Amino acid sequence: MAHLFQVDRVKLLCSCGILKPITAIYLCRHCLKLRCGNCVSHEVDTLFCPNCLENMPSTEARLKKNRCGNCFDCPSCSHTLVTRATSVQTTAPDDPSKTLARKVYYLACTRCRWTSRDVGLKDQTVASGGWGEQDNEHYRFLQSLMEHYRALAQAEKLEREKKRSAHRKSSYLALSDKYSLPSLLGRKSLTPLSPYAPKGDSSQLSEMTPLEASEEVEGLPDNIFTEELILSSVTTMEQRIASPEWQPEDVGQLYPLRKHILPKRSLRCRHCEHNLSKPEYNPSSIKFKIQLGAFYHVPEVRLVRGVVLKSGVETSVQVSLCNPTPHDITLALLPFVPEAYMEAQQKEEGSEGSLVAPGGLVRVVDIPREKPDVELSGDVALPQGTLVLAARDDTAEYDDHDAASTFKDDPQVVAWRRANKVGVNLLVTPHPGAERVRVGLMMRYDYTNTVATATEARIVTLNVPIIIDVGAVSEQG
Repeated sequence: MAHLFQVDRVKLLCSCGILKPITAIYLCRHCLKLRCGNCVSHEVDTLFCPNCLENMPSTEARLKKNRCGNCFDCPSCSHTLVTRATSVQTTAPDDPSKTLARKVYYLACTRCRWTSRDVGLKDQTVASGGWGEQDNEHYRFLQSLMEHYRALAQAEKLEREKKRSAHRKSSYLALSDKYSLPSLLGRKSLTPLSPYAPKGDSSQLSEMTPLEASEEVEGLPDNIFTEELILSSVTTMEQRIASPEWQPEDVGQLYPLRKHILPKRSLRCRHCEHNLSKPEYNPSSIKFKIQLGAFYHVPEVRLVRGVVLKSGVETSVQVSLCNPTPHDITLALLPFVPEAYMEAQQKEEGSEGSLVAPGGLVRVVDIPREKPDVELSGDVALPQGTLVLAARDDTAEYDDHDAASTFKDDPQVVAWRRANKVGVNLLVTPHPGAERVRVGLMMRYDYTNTVATATEARIVTLNVPIIIDVGAVSEQG
């Protein structure tokens, strides 16, 4: 029965038209809309190494190509390499006839047993640092390409600014601040906009010559048809892609890879620009300053009991509703009509596009909508009336009080009630010819807004579209 608790079986329809599980959706408490990773702004807070947890500024990370200088990944299996220490015998500097034990260090993988000695890297006398990088024969050519295109982009940018400024009259002070003599002299090359350079002349742009295609292709080595191929000595496609600068063909050419730097991201609503998720600055901390996941604000729906579905036969399916908030929730399960929902969303988008944020300080951004995949392959009979979910109480699991006696529930609708969870019976009828049953419903519930002001309503009514994958239809006997 563990497959029934997968979050992919029950998905919520985001405001941008994409189906996501409740663990991948956020609820903005300011505009009261569901937001997923495609309709939020991703902002990088900090950059850190996932192995040594060292913070790194963005400028330093850019210089190091977003790699850590002390941590390495295994080029064979991409596992993190560890530093091993061993002792070697060396001759004493004062007396060549005597030997001394010296501690040296090398890199080793605890998963595939790959070591830095396999490729002939010398052992280091210090535990961290000192590991040299493999030289790239195309480094100078790539750097010249980057400088060429950087100068070309700068020239195009200044040319656009020149055309834009030609349409309007500017004062001498404004032009001198924008194109001052010290800034022109500080550049490596004088751009065509500079009055001190010949028109159309750029030293960096003239250095590059376009490459010409050649019809001749290098031939294969002579030993490729005579020597036996050993597959264990040939690198895989993943190993070659991990080293795009060299793309080694032999396992003896695999060198340690510096570990990639990871970002800590903040998520911001693209409509009202309020934070939905903001982590702590410390990389080792797993806490969040702001965490507006839908899991903490929207009642969770789960499949509880597996059933055998037959085409055209009405079957009882049991789902559970869980209240994650510290307030009682009154909800109702309503039919979900995809066409009516899409029309309502389009009307709501038209009205929101003309609204101005309070105070005029927040920039409202239109969020592109996708066509939702809400093709339903079954009908569902929903219970009439409303249901009350008790507030979440962490001490309720230690209480022997029967929660069902507090609420007057219909036994045909409510199968069980425990603390802040309620089991509800739904009647599902698969469509003829359907191989897998998907049903939809609209969950309308009263949400207690904790950030509401004196002029706004504290309790608001929200509608959440839910698509449930009930299961496959069995063949009739």
